[in-house]
Amino acid sequence: MADGRRIRPNMLFRSGALAQLTQQDIDTVSSLPVSHVLDYRDVKEAMMRPDTLWPGIFYECIPANPSESMSVTPSRLLSYTQDAREAYNFMHDLYRALPFRNKAYQRLVGWLQCPEVTGIIQHCAIGKDRTGIGSAVLLMILGASRNTVIHDYLKTETALAIYRTRMMALWSEGHSEEERQAMDCLFSANKDFIETALDAIDERYGDIEYYLKEEFDLNEKMLADIRARYLA
Repeated sequence: MADGRRIRPNMLFRSGALAQLTQQDIDTVSSLPVSHVLDYRDVKEAMMRPDTLWPGIFYECIPANPSESMSVTPSRLLSYTQDAREAYNFMHDLYRALPFRNKAYQRLVGWLQCPEVTGIIQHCAIGKDRTGIGSAVLLMILGASRNTVIHDYLKTETALAIYRTRMMALWSEGHSEEERQAMDCLFSANKDFIETALDAIDERYGDIEYYLKEEFDLNEKMLADIRARYLA
């Protein structure tokens, strides 16, 4: 963080959907001090591929999609695979909208302030867009610089490389180069996307502190308390 502290280990996690956890995965996550799972998918998404959970975990699904027309559900994404420019514009508009009046991120911030919440997993379908902005909000609350937020987001591109390659290989057959470029855009953690979100925050609020106050009702003491809990 900007003050030199680091996030305490094994408390804050981001991921894709937890629908395919193996028993070994469950053994691993259940051994961590994680008490809450926040699912950013739409309810229908979550019902189609429900999370595999473990005893003692509190789960809540609160959609982070800004609107039905700006949803990152599979069917919605597929509608943008005909044109690479349309795909890029959709992602740009999505990232401009995600940081504001978002009930899912408001819930995340509420959990950060609850003593009974020992650790959090936040996730969406693949952990890139809705979770990407959720993680950016979390890092801003903890005092991370803009460069740190961007750097953390771009790690998703590496983390998803194997998954994206596999999905593109399955999907590409029978589709044009234009369609493949569009799909690649939709599955990429593009620096332009996260910068679009951060620029939108700056345009509306001027600085991060004002954003956190107006969007999440966080004052200096609340921020200090959260940081004392999650940073070392």
